[in-house]
Amino acid sequence: LYCIVVRFHNIKMNGDVERGVFFDEEYQIRILEVDKFNLSKGLQDNTNIFITNVQQLTALVEKYLSQIDQQVERIEAEKLRAVGLRNRVAALEEERRRKRKEQERLIGEKQEELERLMTEEQSLIKVKQEQELLISKLSDSSSGAAFD
Repeated sequence: LYCIVVRFHNIKMNGDVERGVFFDEEYQIRILEVDKFNLSKGLQDNTNIFITNVQQLTALVEKYLSQIDQQVERIEAEKLRAVGLRNRVAALEEERRRKRKEQERLIGEKQEELERLMTEEQSLIKVKQEQELLISKLSDSSSGAAFD
Protein backbone atom coordinates (compact mmCIF):
# COMPACT_ATOMS: atom_id res chain seq x y z
CA LEU A 1 0.00 0.00 0.00
CA TYR A 2 1.56 3.18 -1.16
CA CYS A 3 0.23 6.55 -0.31
CA ILE A 4 1.58 9.58 -2.01
CA VAL A 5 0.94 12.66 -0.02
CA VAL A 6 1.03 16.12 -1.41
CA ARG A 7 0.82 18.51 1.48
CA PHE A 8 -0.22 22.09 1.55
CA HIS A 9 0.47 24.13 4.60
CA ASN A 10 -2.04 26.70 5.69
CA ILE A 11 -1.79 28.70 8.83
CA LYS A 12 -4.91 29.67 10.64
CA MET A 13 -5.34 32.11 13.44
CA ASN A 14 -5.59 29.29 15.96
CA GLY A 15 -2.54 27.35 14.86
CA ASP A 16 -0.85 25.24 12.23
CA VAL A 17 -3.25 23.09 10.16
CA GLU A 18 -2.01 20.50 7.76
CA ARG A 19 -3.94 19.87 4.60
CA GLY A 20 -3.12 17.83 1.60
CA VAL A 21 -4.14 15.65 -1.29
CA PHE A 22 -3.93 11.90 -0.68
CA PHE A 23 -4.06 8.83 -2.88
CA ASP A 24 -5.67 5.64 -1.61
CA GLU A 25 -4.77 2.01 -2.46
CA GLU A 26 -6.84 2.25 -5.64
CA TYR A 27 -4.97 5.40 -6.57
CA GLN A 28 -8.03 7.55 -6.10
CA ILE A 29 -7.34 11.15 -5.16
CA ARG A 30 -8.60 11.96 -1.69
CA ILE A 31 -8.72 15.19 0.25
CA LEU A 32 -8.93 13.33 3.56
CA GLU A 33 -6.40 10.92 4.92
CA VAL A 34 -7.19 7.26 4.19
CA ASP A 35 -8.19 6.50 7.81
CA LYS A 36 -10.44 9.55 7.99
CA PHE A 37 -11.86 8.74 4.59
CA ASN A 38 -12.65 5.17 5.70
CA LEU A 39 -14.30 6.51 8.85
CA SER A 40 -16.30 8.98 6.74
CA LYS A 41 -17.25 6.21 4.32
CA GLY A 42 -18.38 4.02 7.26
CA LEU A 43 -20.41 6.92 8.64
CA GLN A 44 -21.95 7.47 5.20
CA ASP A 45 -22.83 3.76 4.93
CA ASN A 46 -24.34 3.77 8.43
CA THR A 47 -26.25 6.93 7.56
CA ASN A 48 -27.61 5.31 4.40
CA ILE A 49 -28.67 2.26 6.43
CA PHE A 50 -30.31 4.58 8.95
CA ILE A 51 -32.12 6.47 6.18
CA THR A 52 -33.30 3.16 4.69
CA ASN A 53 -34.56 2.06 8.12
CA VAL A 54 -36.33 5.40 8.61
CA GLN A 55 -37.93 5.06 5.17
CA GLN A 56 -39.07 1.53 6.01
CA LEU A 57 -40.43 2.77 9.32
CA THR A 58 -42.21 5.62 7.54
CA ALA A 59 -43.73 3.15 5.06
CA LEU A 60 -44.80 0.90 7.94
CA VAL A 61 -46.31 3.85 9.83
CA GLU A 62 -48.14 4.99 6.68
CA LYS A 63 -49.48 1.46 6.18
CA TYR A 64 -50.53 1.32 9.84
CA LEU A 65 -52.19 4.74 9.62
CA SER A 66 -53.95 3.67 6.43
CA GLN A 67 -55.30 0.59 8.19
CA ILE A 68 -56.35 2.73 11.15
CA ASP A 69 -58.13 5.13 8.78
CA GLN A 70 -59.93 2.17 7.20
CA GLN A 71 -60.95 0.94 10.65
CA VAL A 72 -62.10 4.46 11.56
CA GLU A 73 -64.22 4.56 8.41
CA ARG A 74 -65.71 1.15 9.22
CA ILE A 75 -66.37 2.20 12.81
CA GLU A 76 -67.97 5.46 11.68
CA ALA A 77 -70.15 3.55 9.20
CA GLU A 78 -71.18 1.13 11.94
CA LYS A 79 -71.87 4.02 14.30
CA LEU A 80 -74.08 5.65 11.67
CA ARG A 81 -75.82 2.33 11.09
CA ALA A 82 -76.30 1.88 14.83
CA VAL A 83 -77.70 5.40 15.18
CA GLY A 84 -80.03 4.72 12.26
CA LEU A 85 -81.19 1.47 13.84
CA ARG A 86 -81.65 3.16 17.20
CA ASN A 87 -83.70 5.90 15.55
CA ARG A 88 -85.72 3.28 13.71
CA VAL A 89 -86.35 1.38 16.93
CA ALA A 90 -87.37 4.61 18.65
CA ALA A 91 -89.70 5.42 15.76
CA LEU A 92 -91.20 1.92 15.91
CA GLU A 93 -91.70 2.23 19.66
CA GLU A 94 -93.36 5.61 19.18
CA GLU A 95 -95.55 4.14 16.43
CA ARG A 96 -96.47 1.24 18.73
CA ARG A 97 -97.36 3.67 21.53
CA ARG A 98 -99.44 5.75 19.13
CA LYS A 99 -101.27 2.66 17.82
CA ARG A 100 -101.82 1.40 21.36
CA LYS A 101 -103.33 4.74 22.41
CA GLU A 102 -105.50 4.70 19.30
CA GLN A 103 -106.66 1.16 20.08
CA GLU A 104 -107.30 2.10 23.71
CA ARG A 105 -109.32 5.09 22.51
CA LEU A 106 -111.31 2.85 20.15
CA ILE A 107 -111.86 0.32 22.95
CA GLY A 108 -113.09 3.16 25.18
CA GLU A 109 -115.48 4.32 22.47
CA LYS A 110 -116.72 0.76 21.92
CA GLN A 111 -117.13 0.30 25.70
CA GLU A 112 -119.18 3.50 25.89
CA GLU A 113 -121.27 2.38 22.93
CA LEU A 114 -121.73 -1.04 24.54
CA GLU A 115 -122.84 0.55 27.80
CA ARG A 116 -125.21 2.87 25.92
CA LEU A 117 -126.64 -0.06 23.95
CA MET A 118 -126.96 -2.18 27.08
CA THR A 119 -128.78 0.69 28.82
CA GLU A 120 -130.98 1.10 25.76
CA GLU A 121 -131.63 -2.66 25.72
CA GLN A 122 -132.59 -2.60 29.40
CA SER A 123 -134.83 0.37 28.72
CA LEU A 124 -136.43 -1.41 25.75
CA ILE A 125 -136.85 -4.61 27.78
CA LYS A 126 -138.54 -2.54 30.50
CA VAL A 127 -140.78 -0.81 27.91
CA LYS A 128 -141.59 -4.22 26.37
CA GLN A 129 -142.48 -5.62 29.76
CA GLU A 130 -144.64 -2.59 30.52
CA GLN A 131 -146.35 -2.92 27.13
CA GLU A 132 -146.86 -6.65 27.58
CA LEU A 133 -148.31 -5.94 31.02
CA LEU A 134 -150.55 -3.27 29.54
CA ILE A 135 -151.62 -5.64 26.74
CA SER A 136 -152.25 -8.32 29.27
CA LYS A 137 -154.34 -5.96 31.40
CA LEU A 138 -156.23 -4.75 28.34
CA SER A 139 -156.91 -8.23 27.13
CA ASP A 140 -157.99 -9.29 30.60
CA SER A 141 -160.28 -6.30 30.92
CA SER A 142 -161.67 -6.73 27.43
CA SER A 143 -162.24 -10.45 27.90
CA GLY A 144 -163.97 -9.77 31.23
CA ALA A 145 -166.12 -7.07 29.69
CA ALA A 146 -167.25 -9.36 26.92
CA PHE A 147 -168.55 -11.89 29.42
CA ASP A 148 -170.32 -9.29 31.53
